Amino acid sequence: MNKNKVFGLLLLLLLVSCEAEKKEVVRVVDQPYHVITDSIYARLPGTILYQDGKVYWQDAISADNFMHVVEVTSGRETACFGSIGEGPEEMTLPIFSLSEKGLYLNDTNKPLEQHWQFDKSSGLYSATSKKYQNDANVTRLLHLDSETLLSLCPAEDKLFEVSKSGNVETTFGERPIVEEMNNAYNTFQGNVEYNSDRDLLVYSCMVFPYVVVYKQSGLKNWKLVSELKGTWDYSMSEGKLKFASSSPRGASELALTEDYIVLLQRDDTVEESVPREKAGRDLSTLPKSLFVYDYKLNLKKIINMPFPILRLCGDVDSNTVYAICVNPDFEMISFEL
Repeated sequence: MNKNKVFGLLLLLLLVSCEAEKKEVVRVVDQPYHVITDSIYARLPGTILYQDGKVYWQDAISADNFMHVVEVTSGRETACFGSIGEGPEEMTLPIFSLSEKGLYLNDTNKPLEQHWQFDKSSGLYSATSKKYQNDANVTRLLHLDSETLLSLCPAEDKLFEVSKSGNVETTFGERPIVEEMNNAYNTFQGNVEYNSDRDLLVYSCMVFPYVVVYKQSGLKNWKLVSELKGTWDYSMSEGKLKFASSSPRGASELALTEDYIVLLQRDDTVEESVPREKAGRDLSTLPKSLFVYDYKLNLKKIINMPFPILRLCGDVDSNTVYAICVNPDFEMISFEL
C-alpha cells in the first residue's frame, strides 16, 4: 500500500472519529426513576454520597444526629450520628467524605477528624477521633486514603491542595479567571469528586459555568486533561469580581458514575430563567435538568426531570444516580443513565 493510500485511510478514520464525537445530544423528558424513600425529614438536606448500597446524607441545619444513612434497596434509615456543638468531640463546621475505609467527618474550624465505621456485629456506627491540620478556607475535602486529603481552596492562587499526614505534597489547578480579586473565596466555590477507578478528579464551579478534569499519576502529578468553559459576563469594581445578572450560574451539583459526569443545572430551553440573585434561595427555583457528559466532557444527553432537584451523587461502579428532589416534599430517588 503506497503512502497516499495510507494517509487517506488515516484521514478517513480521523474524520469518522470526529463525527462520532459530534453525535447529536439526546434529550430525555420521561426519565424512569425509583423512589427510595419519601421520609427525608429535614429543613435543608445537605451533601449526599453513595457507597456499598447506602446513601449518606447530611442535615445542613440539625445539630444532633446530622448524618443519616439510608439503605437503597429497602429505603430504610439504618443509622444517624454526629453532633454539632462546642464539646471536644463535637463538630462546628463539618465536611464529610467517603473512602474505602469508611466515612470521615473533618471540622474545618478546628483540628478534629472523626472516622466512622460500621460494626457488623453490633449493627452500629462508631467513631475514632484524631487531630488533623484544619484550614478554615477549605470548602470541599476528599479522602484519597486514610492519610491523604485533597482540598478545594477557592481563595488560593492554586485551587487544590494535596496533603499526606499533615504535610503538603503539592498544590495545583489554575484559576479559570485570572484577574486579581479580593472575593476569590466566593467566586470559585464549587463541587469536587474523584473517581479512583479512573484516577480522575472533577471540579465544577457553582458560581459560573466551568468544569475541569484532572488525571492523577502520583500524589504530586495532576494533569489537566479536559476543560469546559461557559460564557462569562462580569466586571471588576473596587477589587471585586461581579457577574452580570443575566450571566448564567454554574452547576449546583456534581455526580460521577462509572462512565459519566453528571451536572445539575438549568436548561434554558425548557426552564424559566431565574436571576442570579434569586437562584438557590427558593426551592421552587432549583434546576430540574441533568447534563450528562463523558469523561472527555463531551455532552451526551440532557435529562429534563419533572421536579426540582436539590442534591445529587453517583455510583462509580455503575451508572446509577441518586438524588434528593422536591416533589413537593423531599424524596430520595435513583435512576439509571
